[in-house]
Amino acid sequence: RYVPSLSAYVVSYAVGGSEFGAIVDTGSPFLLVPSYCDESKWGCYRPSSSRPAPGLAPTYERFDGNEGMVEWRVAPFTFLFNGLDVISSSSNDAYGPVADSSSFSRDQSLFPPLMTFGVMSESLMDGPGGIFLGLVRDTNSNIRPSFLGQSSVSAFSVDLRPDAKPKSLILSRSNQDWIQGDSIRLVRDLQKFGDPTIHYVAEAKYISVNGSPIASSDKKKTKKTYVIFDTGVSGMIISHDLFEERYNTARANKEKSLWGQVDISFSTEQGSTVTLSANKPLTTPFSSDRPWKKRFNAHLIVIGLAFLDGLKTSIDIDKGRLWIEGRD
Repeated sequence: RYVPSLSAYVVSYAVGGSEFGAIVDTGSPFLLVPSYCDESKWGCYRPSSSRPAPGLAPTYERFDGNEGMVEWRVAPFTFLFNGLDVISSSSNDAYGPVADSSSFSRDQSLFPPLMTFGVMSESLMDGPGGIFLGLVRDTNSNIRPSFLGQSSVSAFSVDLRPDAKPKSLILSRSNQDWIQGDSIRLVRDLQKFGDPTIHYVAEAKYISVNGSPIASSDKKKTKKTYVIFDTGVSGMIISHDLFEERYNTARANKEKSLWGQVDISFSTEQGSTVTLSANKPLTTPFSSDRPWKKRFNAHLIVIGLAFLDGLKTSIDIDKGRLWIEGRD
């Protein structure tokens, strides 16, 4: 369901019998709960309903500009059957929202009996911080287990189209024909820059704002522009150099809007072009020109719901393919 105060879509689940709400996030990897009890917000954490994860010490994490400790524990996990958040078995291979929960069967579950999850300290919840259900499956071995990495999921879809009733998150253990026909090829290039998670990333073909191109000052094309698809972000986050380039262009052209109509185009595997657009997306620069501490010789953009709301985003994780449905 969409929560206006968060500018995000939220799904409900239970960990160790306690109920939580979390933002559907294609840009992070973990299953998380808050360290406090507040049923009016994210949910009520009860330590007695879980136990420490064997061999996994607490870690110091940074989420959305906040810093703090995360304790790692294990407990049973299930999605909840309540209204728009109902998730059930719609076939032998897929889980997604249905009107009737009677078709659910535990022996068809995509998840093991116990799931590793993180308990976030309150300092990680400050300001814009919140609880996220991370859908990035693949990570480096030196970070904690991801949510989907503990499952048998090989593909998923986030369906936010206007005619999708209800809006849905569909998880599948089979990627056969998950994306039929053409697709955008996902790349794993960010690992060489130190990214510990394998984000859902594609290389941009062309970017324009109010009709003016950006990422065009590099005439020799030595810098690629990578785009992360992230439903946990409301607008857009962009590299410092692109932000400055856009500011200088808008000032020179005496434009009234710095980030008006934003269009980002991608090449498909069959040679076509797919363009995602947003009108006046909330745009901020990255806090550092080294997102993962290593020298970053590329441009980076994170696009969120300003570009993806109203569309169906399907990702075949195993084959590294993405497709968008619902565009005009």
